[in-house]
Amino acid sequence: MAKPDLNLLVQFDALMQTKSVSKAADRLGLTQPSMSAALARLRTLFHDPLLSREGSVWIPTQKAIELHLDMKPLLDKWSAHTAVEEEFHPLYSHRTLVLYATDYVQFKLVPELVAGLTKDAPHFHLKVVPAKPLHGLTMLDTNHAELIAGYFPAATPELRTRFLFNEPAKCIVRIGHPCLQQKWTLDEYLKHGHIDLSAHTGFFSREIASLLTDQPRKRTVVATLSSYMVCPHVVEQSNLIATVPSSVAAEAKRTRKIQILDVPFNIPTLSISLYWHERHQTDPAHAWLRQYISNLDLT
Repeated sequence: MAKPDLNLLVQFDALMQTKSVSKAADRLGLTQPSMSAALARLRTLFHDPLLSREGSVWIPTQKAIELHLDMKPLLDKWSAHTAVEEEFHPLYSHRTLVLYATDYVQFKLVPELVAGLTKDAPHFHLKVVPAKPLHGLTMLDTNHAELIAGYFPAATPELRTRFLFNEPAKCIVRIGHPCLQQKWTLDEYLKHGHIDLSAHTGFFSREIASLLTDQPRKRTVVATLSSYMVCPHVVEQSNLIATVPSSVAAEAKRTRKIQILDVPFNIPTLSISLYWHERHQTDPAHAWLRQYISNLDLT
């Protein structure tokens, strides 16, 4: 076989990102037969199918996934060095960017963000994807998301961060909960069953467990939920207590038969930041969206 063409790396990257021969061809300005020929050469080069069709979907093989992860740093550097610097005009941009966040952060951030974008960048497409356990910041490494909003204290060196806001914790119970007839203390808090929130890092849950271990005491967790938005509905229909971000508590009180209580012990505030990969640092559209989010009133 002739010496491999470096263009094959770029074509392989496009195939892996789009999971489609036709979309990869469109992205690189090639014809579909040309991209099909590139895939055939890649299969011969790596002795692997790389992408296999299942119905209407192309599924990457395990070897393709491993190769793509190995080559991604080189491809990112190549893109950064060869990219043509362009001005970004939000009023005319048809760019799509992916934001990854828990339902709580979506609730806090997305309504004001999308309302603003419809006026200031009417053709811009913000795609919001829900957080999933064990994914987190790896979504940036694999380029499945360009931005993440949340709490991730162990960001790796190739990731950039920008602080967005702090939020204290509050307790919520249903109106008529037995605890409301008693003095609200740590003992009363621990007397009842609790809802735990496992979404991503579970900041408040971990802090509560740590503080109570020092006592030493513990909560009785009856249910563990992944959704902050579902939590108030469960609280309203039970005698369980939930410890949630204050904005979630305020919305629960506004829309459900819920009472808000202070947490009966000291607990740190939750710090939410924006995270992105170094590869996007100088991308004009990405930089504009980061600044736009930072300018929102999220207090």
